[in-house]
Amino acid sequence: MTLPAGTPLVVFGDDWGRNVSTMQHLFRWIIPQYPVVWVNGIGHRKPRLGMADVGRAFHKARAMLGGAKTSPLVGGAGYPDPAAIVQPRVFPWHDRRLVYSYNVHAMVGAIRSALAGRGLTAPPMVVTGSPPSVGALGRLGERGAVYICMDDFLHLPSATPEMIGPLEERLLDRVEAVVCTAKSLTLTKVPRSGRTYYLPQGVNYGHFSTPRPVPAELSALPRPLIGFAGGVSACCDLEMIRDLALAHPRASVVLVGPISVDVSTLRLPNVHLLGPRPYADLPAWVQAFDVGLIPYVLNDWTRAVDPLKLLEYLAAGIPVVTTDIPEVLKYRHAVAVAANRTEFGAAVARALSVRDPAARARGQAVAREHTWESRAAEFVAILGETFARQPSAVAS
Repeated sequence: MTLPAGTPLVVFGDDWGRNVSTMQHLFRWIIPQYPVVWVNGIGHRKPRLGMADVGRAFHKARAMLGGAKTSPLVGGAGYPDPAAIVQPRVFPWHDRRLVYSYNVHAMVGAIRSALAGRGLTAPPMVVTGSPPSVGALGRLGERGAVYICMDDFLHLPSATPEMIGPLEERLLDRVEAVVCTAKSLTLTKVPRSGRTYYLPQGVNYGHFSTPRPVPAELSALPRPLIGFAGGVSACCDLEMIRDLALAHPRASVVLVGPISVDVSTLRLPNVHLLGPRPYADLPAWVQAFDVGLIPYVLNDWTRAVDPLKLLEYLAAGIPVVTTDIPEVLKYRHAVAVAANRTEFGAAVARALSVRDPAARARGQAVAREHTWESRAAEFVAILGETFARQPSAVAS
């Protein structure tokens, strides 16, 4: 099925340009084809007292007042921007009736204004990755709605499950289809229609496969480089990373990404916590690794995680060692999968001792089969099928 040309898409995503996320990767390829009104993040957890949340609140306040405009960069060139970026003036206490009523009113008003201001009068399709958006459904004159589910919010540390859970249940009751990045989610996040689709993560292949110079900060470190690129969070097995550093004292264990947990156990001479790097520059760091790690614990959260970094590592041409979370198993022919810390350490040692150019080529071939361009085409086909099933626009 094809989504009719010119169909507006109202997308409830994360903050456009603040991070390069799954939804932004997908819509990079969709925006040139369809007019997109992108709604910035509306909150999945209640704020806590802490510097991270204070900084986040400051950024959101600036965005609400029109002072924060960013666009993600890929290889020095910006993603195409949506037709409109909406920052509704909402508050992250969606479980309070009066607050949520206000939030829905603010969301709907801002989206309707953005659609009218761009002359987008045809019934839109709604795409949402955010359960708090459910209150807007049926009020936008939409032809249908699709939920993109990339995490299990009931177990996601960055969400407030007691607030998001009931909203997600209502969302599943309202949407026509759910698109999941993990197979387990297709079993647990089922809409009333029963239509769920499995759409795993993709990769910006050209971005990660094009050779880059080694960053000076990495050139100064002893080889080999045992690397991880991603958020150092509760999903990471820090003890396993520490074990690697102790087992390879002459190597450099490099962690590139934001840190959201206590990493005092990693304060070792050969562990280097380098913090986040811009997405435009990330391939240079990943390509410099002698082995790429996915050191995730197995828990209720990670059972539904399809790590973006796996295909990025393969596209960069480096060997990959991962724990056996379910979603990596589809690539076990191209990566080393370990069931415990002992196996993980042994797999890293093998990857460092065996240099196999043929394996590098095989890994890149796997990554090339799963580009974001192809994922976006699959997703548009799902939207087209959903659109065709609806007899007319939903009454607003």
